[in-house]
Amino acid sequence: MIDWGMNSGSKTMTHTEREETRRRLQIWQEAQPLLEEQRWRELMALTDQQALWLTQSLFSRQGLARGVRDTSGLVEQQALFQQCRNR
Repeated sequence: MIDWGMNSGSKTMTHTEREETRRRLQIWQEAQPLLEEQRWRELMALTDQQALWLTQSLFSRQGLARGVRDTSGLVEQQALFQQCRNR
């Protein structure tokens, strides 16, 4: 395992390790445009229903999504603005 200099016992990469690292970087640089193209094709092929489901699934895993609201939140927003104005 390579120590990247974060510990006191760091070692210098050997020539072989540097070449392996360069090769891995080159592979990723070559793959990046292809992966990006594939990602866009997949996104463009999504139906609205699939996109909604995936978005809700993502947010629910992270605890980011709140339940469906009955209001737009305008009243709460205006109350926050009022609090800021009163400071």
